[in-house]
Amino acid sequence: MTKTIFVTGGSGVWDVFLAWVLADAGHTVYVGENHSDPGLSPVNAVTGNDTRVRTIPYESVDQQSITAAVQRVVAEAGTIDVLIHLTTPVTFGPAESFTPYQLGQVYDLAVLSAQRVLRAVLPLMRERQDGLLIWTGPGIEPGPASFSGPGRAVRAGQLQLVESYAVELAPFGIDVTFLTYEPGNFEGHGAPAPLKPDDTTIAQAYGNPLAAPLRKSAGDPPAPVARAMEVADSVVGIVEARSGARPVHLALWKPSQQQQQQQQQPTDQE
Repeated sequence: MTKTIFVTGGSGVWDVFLAWVLADAGHTVYVGENHSDPGLSPVNAVTGNDTRVRTIPYESVDQQSITAAVQRVVAEAGTIDVLIHLTTPVTFGPAESFTPYQLGQVYDLAVLSAQRVLRAVLPLMRERQDGLLIWTGPGIEPGPASFSGPGRAVRAGQLQLVESYAVELAPFGIDVTFLTYEPGNFEGHGAPAPLKPDDTTIAQAYGNPLAAPLRKSAGDPPAPVARAMEVADSVVGIVEARSGARPVHLALWKPSQQQQQQQQQPTDQE
């Protein structure tokens, strides 16, 4: 069954890749081109004249702009069946070296902008008693992880918000899924670079980690393109699954044995 899908973001190659996979599965996809994000905007160049994938410009920090974008989609397609959030910022650097303004930017991009879109879309879904919300992003490694605190904190907050929405929206026939993939897996596949701290002086006091290569996930993860296809196929599967049977949390990766031991260590010492 063909569905109308609104994908937030539109600032990276991954957004467009997912949109095309959904379109190839027979769905009509609108990709929100966020003008508040200074990242890449390759959507229009890739979509061309194919009406299966369309772009909707909006400002993620402006509720009126987002509401107008949603209204435009509804005017053209009649409804929004599925809402997919892709914006999950990753940070790299000592937590102290990020300014309060930067932390506000990360939280706004990952949480507040999503909330603005939800407040524009959910009344339509609740009235129809049907709908689907999907969040996708890198998972959170168990145990402490150096120099990734702000991004991990925001993703943990996203998960808590998703779980609350899943419970609250179930009586309205709206499913919610939080899909995570292996951290660091999309580097080199058009994913935005990790946000680094503005206060480089404090960063240098921690041994200047910004000059070191970004930490990779343990093990031998699949190539970025292969993982991107796996995630996209999983999203299609969630979209096409029976209402009420979709998982609240779907993880496409498993932490390494070393990470699991780090997570269990405090408990073992008690």
